[in-house]
Amino acid sequence: MNNKQLQYAPDNFTKQFVTLSPFSGQVVPLSHVDEPFFKGGHMGPGAAVSSTSNTVVSPFAGTVLSVSPLDYAIDIQSTAGLKCKIKYGGDTSHLHGAQFVCSLKRGDKITLKQVLFTVNAAWLKQRGVSNTCLMTLLNAKALTGVLPTHQKYVEAGEDALLTLYL
Repeated sequence: MNNKQLQYAPDNFTKQFVTLSPFSGQVVPLSHVDEPFFKGGHMGPGAAVSSTSNTVVSPFAGTVLSVSPLDYAIDIQSTAGLKCKIKYGGDTSHLHGAQFVCSLKRGDKITLKQVLFTVNAAWLKQRGVSNTCLMTLLNAKALTGVLPTHQKYVEAGEDALLTLYL
């Protein structure tokens, strides 16, 4: 597991930043997701949400780094330099992008709470696709640690999903 993922706030840190949840739903520990790269921390520390929401919003203002060719994942960078991967659902590659819509492209500027992409969550559920959504930090090396929220449920663009410590 990624050594930056915390269970509790650190005793010593210089600053802390709160990152809002891009998804609405029930919080799930990253260690409980089915995807090995995320579960093992290879994609960085983060959190997961079991969501039935059709909209994924930006947790901060920044820039789009990349959008998956099938529109189910996006990499973004905050104005402060934080890089995140946001992914909707479990194994969705076999759907060839069906029911995902993203109008953003690399280099686009984004604002806090802006819609990143939409999805037909009910359609995915009918096809047996996990609705576990993930947000991980791709450049957490400079951080002291990352603490996922202790809330059971989060609202997209309203509740904190991660607290970052410097």
